[in-house]
Amino acid sequence: MKLSQTKVELLAPAGKWDVLVAVIDAGADAVYLAGKRFNMRMHRSDFNFTDEQLELAVEYSHERNVKIYVTVNNLISDAEMDGLYDYLKYLQDIKVDAIIVHDLGVINLVNERKLDIPMHASTMMNVHSAEMATELKELGVSRIITSRDIALYQVKEIGEKADIETEYFVHGDMCVSQSGQCHSSGVIFGKSANRGECMKPCRWKYSIVESKSGEAIGDLPDGYLLAMKDMCMFQHIPELIQAGVSSFKIEGRMRHEDFLRPIIALYRKAIDDYLRSPFTYWHKIEDFEKMYKDRVRDFTTSVAFSHATSNVFDYTGSKEPLFLSRGAVEKNLTLDDLNENPFETDNEIPKNKKFLAVKVSTINAVKKSLNAGADYVYLAADISPVRGEGWTKEDLQDAVKMAHDMGRKLVYGTPRICTSRELSEIEWLFDIGTKTGVDGVLVHNLGALHCAKKFDLDIFTDFSFNVLNTDSIKMLEKLGVKRVTSSIESSFNDLDKLARNSSIPVECIVHGSLPSMLLEHCLPAMLVTKTNAKSGCRLPCRYINYALKDEKGEIRTIEVDQYCRNHIMFASDLCVLPYLNSFLMTDVEVFRIEAQYYENDMVETVVNQYRRRMDLLMENPSIFYPLPESEWSNLVEESPKGLSLCAYSQNITRSRSTLEVMKNATQTN
Repeated sequence: MKLSQTKVELLAPAGKWDVLVAVIDAGADAVYLAGKRFNMRMHRSDFNFTDEQLELAVEYSHERNVKIYVTVNNLISDAEMDGLYDYLKYLQDIKVDAIIVHDLGVINLVNERKLDIPMHASTMMNVHSAEMATELKELGVSRIITSRDIALYQVKEIGEKADIETEYFVHGDMCVSQSGQCHSSGVIFGKSANRGECMKPCRWKYSIVESKSGEAIGDLPDGYLLAMKDMCMFQHIPELIQAGVSSFKIEGRMRHEDFLRPIIALYRKAIDDYLRSPFTYWHKIEDFEKMYKDRVRDFTTSVAFSHATSNVFDYTGSKEPLFLSRGAVEKNLTLDDLNENPFETDNEIPKNKKFLAVKVSTINAVKKSLNAGADYVYLAADISPVRGEGWTKEDLQDAVKMAHDMGRKLVYGTPRICTSRELSEIEWLFDIGTKTGVDGVLVHNLGALHCAKKFDLDIFTDFSFNVLNTDSIKMLEKLGVKRVTSSIESSFNDLDKLARNSSIPVECIVHGSLPSMLLEHCLPAMLVTKTNAKSGCRLPCRYINYALKDEKGEIRTIEVDQYCRNHIMFASDLCVLPYLNSFLMTDVEVFRIEAQYYENDMVETVVNQYRRRMDLLMENPSIFYPLPESEWSNLVEESPKGLSLCAYSQNITRSRSTLEVMKNATQTN
């Protein structure tokens, strides 16, 4: 391969003016920063730039041939969209070099209003395939900040196949969860990781236990089992450049000048040394020692070169600089809650028809769901081998026939993460779906959506798209989507407004086991076999259901899928059955039960109860009929976990002051 790159962008963070000056002086080619709104670092009011400071920052940087990228990278509610347009127009007028975006609604707004402002796809968009990058490129995105959970060879593949600039995090703080796919903080605290207010449940102390009993397993270690070390690619400058990475990104918008200046200077020197003479380059050990001495946490290269083992974590927690919370008890519903409805609405009775959907993972559960009255059945794609799940070609065909024979509808699901491997496999799935007349496909990401458009299939989007505003729905509708699922971090009020104003049908989840985090890493492999899921693992997950127990005693099951990814579930299952009338009073069209981790009898119980109550309430949903205690007690008795309202009783889109955030964090400790 011919080394063709003669220039690589070194991209530095800045949260304050003195940091901006320092990182430019240290050699940054570009700086990313944020205004006081619409960004992912909202804990501290003394950081980030006012509008006036942003304009001055652009002038100061451009005079020194340095670019300015402004982060507009949090999820946004409909109520904020008007203010967002004014903000984007201002950024265009002061000539920022690009905005970093996460929410599809921002992309739609830029395109519809014909704003002349380049867009970079945030790492929060979790771009992990060339197909995703291609879809975003067609929407006007000029650069992809890739997922932090893919290897360098995949970054290279994305850049070459999509013919687009790639940006890669090379240094700093790392999240254990797939970007944009951590809902823990939003559901538990009402402070969303997708809104810049994460309370860092990944930095809690955990023990690993058997999921049902909660008992410890052997002599497995406890500690900070999800606490990742900091990324450091300083020793791998040649590999980054050979992978075609356009921009080397340093994390740290909440860091101070004395911390960032030396890091930027060292990366600047190393990049220039390599490009000046790649044949004789070697990193200076004394330079690395300076960086190592001043580190916050220990260093890792994460999954840049291979599937991660336990060396990416610091189980001791000894170098953790800040604990915003320590464990949390998820509030379960009780009998006392049945007589009072927290979701009162003054809506008129909606005219649209209502449907009940169920996601399952076995052919027997398909039968149980249909017999119990489901209108739609979704076949889960991230299946659990320990539960003996899986779909053969015959199962896929039989499921469609079974549903159609009963006048119901069958939808194929797709994995939440679709790298090139998974995309090739879902093409096989979509081909079967086309031949069997499946009623649609449920996609979790733009790569799967891109793939589905090549087939004559109805496309529905799942909760991983994090839909919170109607502009994002407009964007998805333009891409051919027929129905969207609201974010699992949506409050009831946000869901109500979203469905009322949506141009296409909206679906919401009303019951079931929900994922709090999605990990590329496999904790059982790391802790039990001391290896990783892709190399020499003896598959301990096939024999025991593992779970994490926090310091408050809450148990969060680890579901391991066929790709060895870990789905960390919430300690409680979602349940809105006592308040179903309020949800029926919204314009939501489809109400879904997430039953893929339920035993067959539990699937039948839950679907039966929701079917009966929907049929009863549809006669007059404006009247609150308390759920009979016997029905509630039966549901609680059979449920594998406690039952809660999850995010519906929260409100992640309300404004929060810094003092309130920090005060609550202290109280949680």
